[in-house]
Amino acid sequence: MVTKTTVNFDDEMQAALEELMAIDGTKTLAIKRSLLAEVKRRRRSQALLDLIESWEAEDGPIDQAHLDWADAVLDRQGVPS
Repeated sequence: MVTKTTVNFDDEMQAALEELMAIDGTKTLAIKRSLLAEVKRRRRSQALLDLIESWEAEDGPIDQAHLDWADAVLDRQGVPS
């Protein structure tokens, strides 16, 4: 099934769309690819939250020592805070 939706963009959204169009080639492709990418990002984020919740349900809350260790690992890898 195909549906059509009309969306109004303010200046900021229009500039973002133009930036994406330079990468994807057309307005339609830019919108479709961005929408799919955002859905995938949100699913990954939710899966990570679900994993942490499951882990904590089994083993208890993640303690500060483990969080500090994880922060150190991410810092060494150059992941921004």
